[in-house]
Amino acid sequence: MARVLAILQAEPERLWRAKEIAELLSDVTLVATYRQLARWTERGMIKRVRTGRYTAVTPMTNPLCDLQKG
Repeated sequence: MARVLAILQAEPERLWRAKEIAELLSDVTLVATYRQLARWTERGMIKRVRTGRYTAVTPMTNPLCDLQKG
């Protein structure tokens, strides 16, 4: 998770494809990358902008930040 977040946060305005992320990780299969991205998207840890495109969750759009503040 930390490695994926580092990739997404390195270029926060970029919309990343799962294939690009898997290639950068190099030790994770594309199928495993798709699964993890789907899980983390469901949990609000990352954001799926459109089909197959992911980006980091910004503090303004992260619902977990609101819970931690309150």
